[in-house]
Amino acid sequence: MGKLSNTVFSHAEEFVQQVPLLVTSSHATINRPAITLTFAQSLDGKISLPGQQLLLSGAESMAMTHRLRSMHDGILVGIDTVICDDPQLCVRHVPASELTSVAHPQPIVLDSQLRIPLTARLLVGPQTNSRLKMPFIVTGPDHDPARRAQLEQMGARVVVVACDAGRLCLGAVVRELRQLGIMRLMVEGGARVIQAFLESQIVDLLIITIAPVLVGSSGVAAALSPLSAPIVPQLYEQFGRDV
Repeated sequence: MGKLSNTVFSHAEEFVQQVPLLVTSSHATINRPAITLTFAQSLDGKISLPGQQLLLSGAESMAMTHRLRSMHDGILVGIDTVICDDPQLCVRHVPASELTSVAHPQPIVLDSQLRIPLTARLLVGPQTNSRLKMPFIVTGPDHDPARRAQLEQMGARVVVVACDAGRLCLGAVVRELRQLGIMRLMVEGGARVIQAFLESQIVDLLIITIAPVLVGSSGVAAALSPLSAPIVPQLYEQFGRDV
């Protein structure tokens, strides 16, 4: 991605300031953070290809996403996203004047079996950049103690919550994160995590970037089942080629 202009960064800032839920933590409770769910999808509703990274967002909408990251205490993804994309989950696409002072969110990984690679950038990055934070890795009771010891020795914090049918209980996850000081949580994916949060009805704000591409039937859909509740109010904004 090339150098972005100040106009692009200003547009991103202006947009997020239009959304009341982004400038207040009023939806946080003693039981959970305020939760923003955000992802990029194609025109035909696909967010990825099976086992492959799929870059959909243009530079302008990426700047908006990174401005969103800077406004949240934590950013959460599932283990499949870590294995497939090896993300950094930090704030990079902001004006150069902010790069050395911007607050990076706390990376959080849902990983019921502690499958995160020891070479993941989430684990390696903070060892060379002290401004990055070692991840919280949320796992279930049935995990490998030796693997946990390895991760904790590297500096990661392993958080154990209850499971239901082999899946982490989201209610327990968000309660624990709130107790750990996460007031504003940004959820980025992947597909199973997106679907779980949509079904849980604990999402306060939904931000979807739609890219003008068609992925086709082989793509992975963001939503696997319809939502029972309407999404209101709605706000639309164009960022470069994306909406």
